[in-house]
Amino acid sequence: MKSLIKILFLISFIFPYCVTFNLDLNNLNDIPDGSWAVRANGNWNNWGTGITLNDNNNDGVYSGTSCSFDNGDYEYIFVITGEFDNWSGWGLTGNPPLGSSCDFKWWDSWANYGFNINNSDYETDVYPWGCCNQTECVDSNWDGCVGAGIRTQDSYLYGRFETRMKSADGDGLVSSFFTYNTDFNNGLGNLNWNEIDIEMTGNMDQSVQFTTHHPGDPNSWSITEIVNVDFNPHEEFHDYAFEWTPSYIKWFIDNVEVYQQVSPSVNDLNISQKIMMNLWAANAPSWVGDWDYQDVPKFSYYDYVKYYSYTPGQGEYGTSNNFSFEWMDDFNDYNSNIWNNEVGDQLGHCGFAQSNINYYHGHLIMVLRDNEDQIACNQINGDINNSGFLNVTDIVLLIDVILNESFGELDICSKIASDYSFNGQINITDIIGLINYILD
Repeated sequence: MKSLIKILFLISFIFPYCVTFNLDLNNLNDIPDGSWAVRANGNWNNWGTGITLNDNNNDGVYSGTSCSFDNGDYEYIFVITGEFDNWSGWGLTGNPPLGSSCDFKWWDSWANYGFNINNSDYETDVYPWGCCNQTECVDSNWDGCVGAGIRTQDSYLYGRFETRMKSADGDGLVSSFFTYNTDFNNGLGNLNWNEIDIEMTGNMDQSVQFTTHHPGDPNSWSITEIVNVDFNPHEEFHDYAFEWTPSYIKWFIDNVEVYQQVSPSVNDLNISQKIMMNLWAANAPSWVGDWDYQDVPKFSYYDYVKYYSYTPGQGEYGTSNNFSFEWMDDFNDYNSNIWNNEVGDQLGHCGFAQSNINYYHGHLIMVLRDNEDQIACNQINGDINNSGFLNVTDIVLLIDVILNESFGELDICSKIASDYSFNGQINITDIIGLINYILD
């Protein structure tokens, strides 16, 4: 009896946790000829021969279980192999969409499913071939999304960084103002990482998040603080800032210090960084909630950005007057001497497009939109009929929009141009603002 208990103990130690994989092949149209098998190939054995899945009840759902997993993160994809590929093990591959909600590490360039083992067995969701869920597989109306991002031409080492902004609301959305090291040495990996964040997530209407990302080998590490506020950052403009020095980082809201990190925690944040802002849809439900791709367009607004250099003992602003004013952009227009627009790169669910950066009556407006909703704005405030001129015709049309409650039916450019008060709707305040704009 003791020997049996010892054997069972050793087995449980060697093969501690079981994982069940599930794949729905009902949406796969091109079934291979001849004999074939379904497998889950993953990093647990360096992407070698995977775990075989079977459809035992002929319902099109293939499942397989392996009890050979220790604690940790695992990535995998589904494959179909058979006579058609000489049983290579990699004939047809079924990955999640890159950057999708089921792409385990959505921030990297690999599209893999994945899971974490933490002292318990695990069963995956039933994934359709090449998808996260059946809705995405059958919905042909969505061809992806496009967000917005902008970064400075120059990098800065230490200083005070300020903006006045209003974030986008809605689950899954992130609006940001941050600094980030973009000059990576690929040979150093995560040892390059330096980042200081101010972020508002659209699912939280009374908090602001402050984070630092630090270099590490092999993994970087982070410190995050979520600060509660007595306002909704998605409904009101407020001033946000942080001071970055060799010995501390302090964050401010409306010029009041609300959080700080000090030495030695900040000692490795010593690489020059670019000032950046972006609006994107994250596929991290535990952080930002589940994003609804049909809830577009979304907007975030920036009134200005200021930069002060770190000049201890010689400045005129900030903590102990240790910072000196260098420049300000009030966003009356695009300043190519300061900024570069983000284009193409995938972040979360969406890429970035230059057309999603717009400038209207002294504000930078970022747009997150469906890929099919093209933007070609004429940059004229209140020009709701896209005539190229703002006049009384536009005012009449705005009144009609109010009376018929048809703001949601306007195209993106008309929404931007007519929403003079940046509150996501049209009312009498916008009409008064535009009349004053015409008279001026």
